[in-house]
Amino acid sequence: MESRESVSEELLGHIFRAEAGGRHSSFAEPPSRMLGGLETLIYAFRLEGAPKPLSGPLVLRLFSEPGGEHHAAREAVVQNAVADTGYPCPRVVMPGGQRRIIGRAFNIMEKVSGRPLLDALLGGTRSPGDVAGVLARTHAGLHAVPSEWVEKSLRQAGIPMEQSRLDGRLRYLDGYAREPALSFLGPAVEWLVENRPSEGGHLSICHGDFHPGNVIVDGGTVTGVIDWAGAVVAEAEHDIATSMVLIAIGGPLLDEKSPVAMFEAFAHAYLEAYSRYRCVDSSRLGYYRAFRLVRAYSRACALRTPRIPAALRPREGYPWVSDRALRLLQRLIAEGTGVEIDIPAGVGRKEP
Repeated sequence: MESRESVSEELLGHIFRAEAGGRHSSFAEPPSRMLGGLETLIYAFRLEGAPKPLSGPLVLRLFSEPGGEHHAAREAVVQNAVADTGYPCPRVVMPGGQRRIIGRAFNIMEKVSGRPLLDALLGGTRSPGDVAGVLARTHAGLHAVPSEWVEKSLRQAGIPMEQSRLDGRLRYLDGYAREPALSFLGPAVEWLVENRPSEGGHLSICHGDFHPGNVIVDGGTVTGVIDWAGAVVAEAEHDIATSMVLIAIGGPLLDEKSPVAMFEAFAHAYLEAYSRYRCVDSSRLGYYRAFRLVRAYSRACALRTPRIPAALRPREGYPWVSDRALRLLQRLIAEGTGVEIDIPAGVGRKEP
């Protein structure tokens, strides 16, 4: 169980030893928990008397284990490479490396000014059409950024590119189907492999979790896109489909009080706005939609099935894990792929 005191103490210790050159730092604003991050703990803080680049508002991201060190390393490289291109993205100013805070891998990054675009939507200060337009324009801008610099940065950091390409994501899904208790996922994963479209000549930087909660705005300006842990280099349709699934399907699962039609209308408005900036291949969009649905379904089944390896299990609170979500995903996968997933008896019960 983490506490703000232990986080603060360990954080200052790392900064003093690694970054402050022997200079004593203290908190002008001690770490305070921020909302967001299903698989991370996020703290905002500010240091007193720290040298640049640690002198401004900062964010500490603590990653879950296992694999936290790997996720933190990839995120730091990708974020800084994207920031180098001029795209609005907070820079990681202190990668955690091998170090730990309360037993977790971490990164320390800039805290950009403003609030999530989602707040403007929920608060009624911007219309859904306006928010969808900002989201689409910012997303299309990311996909227009040359991906070569990100790929070069990953290679220089010794991070295999397979981990940031679709090949690696398909192998990751295959790992679920190879688990004996989850073998019923095999036909859906096989469909993804057999129907995978050949990638075109232009690949984009794909954020992997692009929605209004991860786009920060200050006034009328987008100041930063956050949460890059799921970034890959792939076709833009991969990212567009992921956003539409998160909005139109994931949104109603998180907010059961709002009508489903509202989320679907917002996703449609986003796609329509995006299409004004860049062409979208509808057949590829359908494939990547199925890909994201199978991924969500596989991870939800893993969380609800006993004795699945920890590396395949998302954290508790995974939003796709409810009975309602599983039934919906099962139906949508069948509609998109023709694969009827037959869940054996006993699978889908949450572990005590």
